[in-house]
Amino acid sequence: MSPRALDDGLAHYVEEVALQFERSGLPRIAGRIVGLLLICDPPERSAGELATELGVSKGSVSSMTRLLLTAGTIKRVARPGERRTYFALSNDGFERKFALRVEAMAASRALGEMGLRLLERRDAPASQTQRLREFVAMYAFWEREMPALLERWRAERRRLFASEEDDL
Repeated sequence: MSPRALDDGLAHYVEEVALQFERSGLPRIAGRIVGLLLICDPPERSAGELATELGVSKGSVSSMTRLLLTAGTIKRVARPGERRTYFALSNDGFERKFALRVEAMAASRALGEMGLRLLERRDAPASQTQRLREFVAMYAFWEREMPALLERWRAERRRLFASEEDDL
């Protein structure tokens, strides 16, 4: 199926996804690719199709698909009888992104603890360590709670989409 121009509503949606990605510190074009892959039919696009439909350069698509592949957000898809590579959203890409955030929280907590140890060696007063203690407590909380949320999501996904997963 050849790429088509998006209607105004879908183009606006793709741009909103892109802006959300940008607010998260990621490139807007990566968000546009994800936004398009969330709504396109069929559910995969070649690099050329992505560039055409999004009105961006093939070089930008190449850079951003590498970034999204590395993050596990998208995957490569082959179509029988075709030499081109297609891209689609990974089945667990957003879940994996959430799991990576849990890891980042553990790293943030560890950095906070390192700072606390440094200040404690210097006999810093409690008023000086307060921000770091709150920082460590918050990240420790999220580090404990988020894996349980992820498991609850997996159970919810199985409940909501069990029949669809059977079809795959």
